[in-house]
Amino acid sequence: MRSLFAASVLALLLMTGLVSPASAQGAGPEAVIRTFCDRLMESMKGGVKLGYKGRADKMRPAVTEAYDMPAMTRGTLGTAFSKLTPDEAARLAEAYTAFSVGTYAAQFNEWNGERFDVGEPRPSTGGNVIVPSWLVPKNGDPTQIDYVMRQDQGQWRIVDVLFEGTVSQVAVRRSEFGSIFRAKGFSGLIETIEKQTAGLDK
Repeated sequence: MRSLFAASVLALLLMTGLVSPASAQGAGPEAVIRTFCDRLMESMKGGVKLGYKGRADKMRPAVTEAYDMPAMTRGTLGTAFSKLTPDEAARLAEAYTAFSVGTYAAQFNEWNGERFDVGEPRPSTGGNVIVPSWLVPKNGDPTQIDYVMRQDQGQWRIVDVLFEGTVSQVAVRRSEFGSIFRAKGFSGLIETIEKQTAGLDK
């Protein structure tokens, strides 16, 4: 992993931005986050040996199982989402998922003694909960990453990520996606996301 942990996590949120066996059985929100962090740590420890593609292959099931990507996609496009056809909505969710997976693979690319700490869930608005977590480097200050989670059909899924408790991934993405969608339309938005995804493997 790159040396500046906070910068890497912020880059992840600005650039992207998941069910495990535990979450498939209706695990609580804290357990879902612990499982996701464990799988991210496995990918980090694989590092150079796995390579970008290997890390992405490991992270794809973790992301698609822990995150509610359709809900994330709706949130990131905002009111403009209602203009999409069902096929367009599915394609956008697929592109956004691939970009999120690639960003994890690119940003969390090695392990240097870091660990993830996960705290107790706390209530949020609309029936959501927030699960706090910290990326703790071997030396230096931890970086806080809070996961906003919602229960859907008995499963807790991530619907937003907060960097240091304030920077919302969904809000950042809504600003960017909305601007691209208005200027270039749906095809331009998909092209932009796919081009950015392809550029992660560098």
